[in-house]
Amino acid sequence: MEPRNARKQELRRARAGLILNIVCTFVILVCFVVGGFQFLVEQGYAREQAAQQAKEQAEREEQQRLQEAENARLEAAAYDFTIAMMGDVNLDDGWYTMQYMNRQENGIRDCIGESLLTKMQEADLFCLNSEFTFTDGGAPLDGKSYTFRSKPSNVSVYQTMGVDLVTLANNHVYDYGPEGLTDTLTTLSQKKIAYVGAGENIDEAAAPRYMEIEGYTVAFVNASNAEVYRHTPEATADSSGILLCYDSQRFLQSVRVAKQNADFVIACVHWGTDYIYETSDEQRALGQDLITAGADVVVGTHSHCLQGIEYYNDKPIFCGLGSCWFNEKTLETFMLELHFEGNALHGGTVDISITPAIQTGCTVRLTEDESEWNRVVDLILQYSDNVYITADGQVGQGEAPAETPAEEAPAEGEAPAEGETSDETPNAEEAKG
Repeated sequence: MEPRNARKQELRRARAGLILNIVCTFVILVCFVVGGFQFLVEQGYAREQAAQQAKEQAEREEQQRLQEAENARLEAAAYDFTIAMMGDVNLDDGWYTMQYMNRQENGIRDCIGESLLTKMQEADLFCLNSEFTFTDGGAPLDGKSYTFRSKPSNVSVYQTMGVDLVTLANNHVYDYGPEGLTDTLTTLSQKKIAYVGAGENIDEAAAPRYMEIEGYTVAFVNASNAEVYRHTPEATADSSGILLCYDSQRFLQSVRVAKQNADFVIACVHWGTDYIYETSDEQRALGQDLITAGADVVVGTHSHCLQGIEYYNDKPIFCGLGSCWFNEKTLETFMLELHFEGNALHGGTVDISITPAIQTGCTVRLTEDESEWNRVVDLILQYSDNVYITADGQVGQGEAPAETPAEEAPAEGEAPAEGETSDETPNAEEAKG
C-alpha cells in the first residue's frame, strides 16, 4: 500500500508543479506582452514628440525665413521724394492775374518764373490753395464784395504748373453756390487733380486725402475759419460745402483719423486776417491743438502775406505761406518743401526747407539776389519764435548751426517779369481772399 500512496503523492506533486509552471509561464507571457505594449506605446510617443518638435522647428525656421524676407522687402522699399507747397492762387477770369496772363504770349509760363515753375513741376507732389470756383454757372453769393469764378478750361493752368493737390476749405470756393462748388469738384476730378477740405457732403469735406508716394502714405486734412462775416457754409449730411473749424472738434477728429491711417499728416488751415503778419492767439492755440491731435506739420494760408514759423512739441507750424499767384501786389512768399527719405523697415527723415520768392506785378519768381533772399527770410524770422533758417533754406528749431548761418547766402532765382505793382491794402474784413 505504501508504494501506491507514494505514487499518488508523486503524481500530485507533479501535477502541482505543472500547474505552477503553467501559471508562471502565463504570468511571464502577460508581463512580456504588457511590457512590449508599453514599449511600443513609449516608442510611438517618442516618435510623435520628435515629429512635433521637428514640425515646430520647421515652423520657426519658416517664420524666421519669412521675417527675413519681409525685412529685406521693407528695407528695399526705399523712398526719396519731395512735397512742395505754396499759398493762394486766383484764376478768376476778370481778376488781375488772368487778365495779365491772357496778354502774354506764353500764358502762365510768362507769369511764373522758369526756375520756380521747374520746381513746381519736378516736385513729387505739388499742393496749393485754390481760392476760386471752376464754373460757368451758379450765381454769386449775396453780400460778398469779391466773388471769383474761372472757366473750367482754365484748369490747364494747374496742369502746366504741375499741381497734384489743392486745398479747397477757403472763403472763395463757394462763391457761386452749390453749382459752382460741384463744377469745381468735377473739373478737378476729371483732370486727376486731388482736392481736400470740400465736398458734396460733410463726410467728403471732412475726409483726409491720402496720397501714396513710393509706398509712403501722406495724409492732408483741410479746414477754414477765415471769414469775419460768414458766407461760405459748412457741408452737411445732405448739402455741399467745406469743412469749417470755428469749432475745431470735427477738424481735430479728421486729424486723428488721418494719423491712424498714414505715415505723415499735414494739417492745412485757412485762417488769420488779410495782410496781417502777426499770428493771433487763436491761430496759435488751434495750431497746437492740431499737433496734439496728430499733425506732423501745420500749414496756414489766407493772409496773402507771410506769417511766422513756430514749433510745438518739436513739430513745425507754418502760420502763413503768403500768396503763390493771387494778385498784382508786390509781396514776399516762398515754396515750402518737405523732403522724405528712408525705408519702411528703419523709418526715415523729413527735411524741411523754404525757397524764397517774390510775387510782383501779376508774376511770381524766385528771389534773384542776396538782398531779396534776405528780405524774405528776415521777414519770416521777424514773426517767428525760436526758429532758424540756414543759408540753403533749411528750417529748424532753436539756434542755427554755426557753419550755416541763415544770413550768409541767398537762394538763386531769376530776373522779375514786367508788370504793374500796387501797394494798396484792402479792407481786412472784406479783402481779396
